[in-house]
Amino acid sequence: MGNLVDLATRRAGGIEVALIWDRDERTLVVFAHDVLTNEEVAIPVSEDEATEVYLHPFAYAHRAAPLRSGKTGARRRRAPFSAPSDRTG
Repeated sequence: MGNLVDLATRRAGGIEVALIWDRDERTLVVFAHDVLTNEEVAIPVSEDEATEVYLHPFAYAHRAAPLRSGKTGARRRRAPFSAPSDRTG
């Protein structure tokens, strides 16, 4: 996780969104958390679509990555959102 970079983070209307670059995997993921419903999605994106998905993450929730626990599904309930920090050392 030391190579995750938070490229952009925003909070508005009860939605928290982060665009994260994984330096090791060379991938982009948009994470979104709805504070009101406590739902979260993690959506892998390409460079070309990153801005669009970042602006409208729940419109792309059907593309969310499977959860690490092995469960599948676009959304899950979780504790309050916190974007990974950029650890470079």
